[in-house]
Amino acid sequence: MNFFNLYKKNKSSTTNTNTANEVDADTPLVQRLQTFLGKLYQRAEEMHLEIQVSGQRIADADKDPFKRSFLQFKAGMIAQFTAIIQKGSNTYQEEVIPKVSTMELVKISQIFNDWHVGVLNMMTSAFDQISERDLEKEYADIMKTYTHYKDHFHCKQCGGKLEISTFYFTATYIACPYCRTQNTFDPGTQVRLVEHLARPLAELRCNELYERYQEHRRAFGTDSAKEKYQLYLQALIDEMNRILPGLTAQHQNFYDRLLSDYERFEQFR
Repeated sequence: MNFFNLYKKNKSSTTNTNTANEVDADTPLVQRLQTFLGKLYQRAEEMHLEIQVSGQRIADADKDPFKRSFLQFKAGMIAQFTAIIQKGSNTYQEEVIPKVSTMELVKISQIFNDWHVGVLNMMTSAFDQISERDLEKEYADIMKTYTHYKDHFHCKQCGGKLEISTFYFTATYIACPYCRTQNTFDPGTQVRLVEHLARPLAELRCNELYERYQEHRRAFGTDSAKEKYQLYLQALIDEMNRILPGLTAQHQNFYDRLLSDYERFEQFR
């Protein structure tokens, strides 16, 4: 593999004046380590390719709103990467280092370090381009379901069309203005999920403001960034109110708590 070929000696540069420190330590121990790590690296590359080919398809096919099947797949792949890293590290520490000579040490250390960084980079970047959830689409689908149910809601007693002017994401009694019958307006399980969608979707929509706050904080410190953080928080709450209307008081309490936590703890980060 090209990764390990980096350490092969360029024979054309060899001269008769090489000193002991210039000797290429391409010993049997070095070769065995290169072969062993090379096989592990190849397996990691195969896993990385599998994720690129199948990851988005698995995420898209998982209709569970919490993406449990996809997260199980992701956890399994991360566990395999971790096992590869652990196997290579254990072999290096327990079977190679005790046998290494001074001449071999620098080369063997470089081989292992580059291998470790390469596999770790594959693991940490494997899912970067995979969108686990399309929050905007999920929200649009929820609101489509809600609107259809709301627009076709009639009194169970007299059949009168019942107007729903408030957003209800849980079951609610609605009195018929014609016969006074109490009707249960229940938009269903999918609509109830909007309660768990409001914050992550609002954060997604306000990400640009959050990045501005973070940049200011890194440049000027926590105290100076407080105003930027408040602007971000207010935008976040405004979006949550738009996504999930009717919970203005709860969202304001959430704003107050986040701001209080910032003032109490952010200075220690």
